[in-house]
Amino acid sequence: MPSRIAFGMPALAALAASALLLSTASTAIADTAVTVDTSASPATLTVEGEGQVNVVPNLASLNVTVNRSATTSRAALSAANASTDLITRAIRALGVPSSGIQTQSVNVSNTSHKVGPKDNRHLIRQFTATESLFVTSAATLAGAVIDAATHNGASSANNLSFSFSNPAAGQIAANKAALASAQQQANAAAAALGYTVTGVQSVDLNPQSGVVSPGTSKSAPGSAPTGVTTPTTVHPGVQQVDAEVEVVYTIAPSSA
Repeated sequence: MPSRIAFGMPALAALAASALLLSTASTAIADTAVTVDTSASPATLTVEGEGQVNVVPNLASLNVTVNRSATTSRAALSAANASTDLITRAIRALGVPSSGIQTQSVNVSNTSHKVGPKDNRHLIRQFTATESLFVTSAATLAGAVIDAATHNGASSANNLSFSFSNPAAGQIAANKAALASAQQQANAAAAALGYTVTGVQSVDLNPQSGVVSPGTSKSAPGSAPTGVTTPTTVHPGVQQVDAEVEVVYTIAPSSA
């Protein structure tokens, strides 16, 4: 059986405390166990590394809804269509491409009730048309999109959320941080044994790594403007991305 020596966190934590600086995110590094097999040929050292980055989302999405009522379904839908067209043109004028504006629903419903004196009541029917748009824009335009929608007749603008045009970017940065953590641990463990890291035999990226749930995101949704002269400001915040790696290094006795 190969002999295995495990190095715990206390002995290695001080050697792996420095943070990896990334141009797109701030990074924190956590370290896990190191296992050395000196009977293998070549000898190997297995390291588990963890990385974490905070990435600023660059896309914003929200729902814009228009409600219009009239005494006929045709009139209600026509009024909703007119307002939706105004909103769409205003949002397009901000630089949002047509591909970023998607119709989610068009509905017409009706209600009826009786009005008038008790002995001469008559039935009134009212139709309501509802149109909903799903808008995706650059995060920097989110506030302007809300303003354009509400200033042009939107009944509501809600469900603001943030995401990434390249979802892999944050994961790549987190993987890089995790690999740096593993390399630091490998160098420290090998030196403690009188060995030197000579290469990488294999790398296993944890398939469960990913973006933390929205509940832990530090993003702050915006709200509809309270006045015509006060623009809406939204804050994308950051989203945390975690990664884990397991790297098997080859090692050899140090010549020093």
